Amino acid sequence: MRHNILFPTDFSPAAHHAFQYALLLAEKLDTALDLMSVYHLPVGDTSRVAPHQVDSLLREKRAVVMQHLGELAEEAPSNRIGQLRADYGLFVYQEIIDVAGRGGHQLIVMGTKGERSPVQQMMGSVTTHTLMNAPCPVIAVPQSAPVRPISHIAYATDFEPKDEKAVANLTELAARLKAKVHFVHVDREVDAAKTEAYKMVDQYPLPFSDFTVVAHPNPAEGINAFIAERDMDVLSLFVPNRRLLERLFHRSFTKQMAFHTKVPLLVFRG
Repeated sequence: MRHNILFPTDFSPAAHHAFQYALLLAEKLDTALDLMSVYHLPVGDTSRVAPHQVDSLLREKRAVVMQHLGELAEEAPSNRIGQLRADYGLFVYQEIIDVAGRGGHQLIVMGTKGERSPVQQMMGSVTTHTLMNAPCPVIAVPQSAPVRPISHIAYATDFEPKDEKAVANLTELAARLKAKVHFVHVDREVDAAKTEAYKMVDQYPLPFSDFTVVAHPNPAEGINAFIAERDMDVLSLFVPNRRLLERLFHRSFTKQMAFHTKVPLLVFRG
C-alpha cells in the first residue's frame, strides 16, 4: 500500500510554491510529506581540492541541505511532515525516482520553474525525466498555479484501451479529494467552424459520469479552452509509454501543447 507523498525540492521559489500546494494535498489525503533534496559538488569544487577533502565537503554540503529541509519542515504542521532526506546524486531525477520506488510513495509533487514561458517550464529535465520514469503519479505544479483545493479535474482521453487502469486510479484519488472528474476528448476531424464548440455525448467507451467532446483542429487549444471555460483545477493525462511522453514534451510539439492554463499537470504512466 502506497503511503506518503514525496516532495523533492531545490529550495527555489517555484519549489516553495509547490510545497504549499503539496501541504494542501497532504491535508486532504490525510497523509504526510517526505521532503527530499538532491545535492552534489560542482565539478570545479572537486577539481580544486585534494581527494581526501572531498568527503569533508560532501558532509558539509549535506548538513546545509538538511538544515534547509528542517527550516522548510517548520513551516508545516508536524503531523504533515514525514522523513527529511538529503541524497547525494549527479542525476536529480534518478534519485527522486529511486526514492519514490523504494518508499512506495502514492504521489510525487514537484514545482516547475518559471524563468521561461509556461510551455518551457514543462521542459525542465528534472520534471520531464521524473514524469517519464516515476513509479507513481506525478503532479507538476507551475509557479503561477493558485494554491486551492482540487474540486474539478480534467482528464484528457483518446480512448486508449489502457485508459481503464488510469481512470480507476484517478477515480480513487478524486474520491479521496472529494473532487469531480471531467473527461474531455478533442475531435480534430470535426469542422469546428460548422459545429458547436462543445457537445455532450451520452455514450462513451468507459463509465464516465461527465464526458465532453471538444471540436477543435488543435488538441492543445481545445483542451485549454475547455479548462478555462469549465474552471478546472488540474489537468490529468495518461501516458501509456515513455515514447509517447517524449513526443508530448518534444519541443516541436510544445507549440501545440501550450499549457498556459496555469493549472497543475497530473500524469499517470502505463
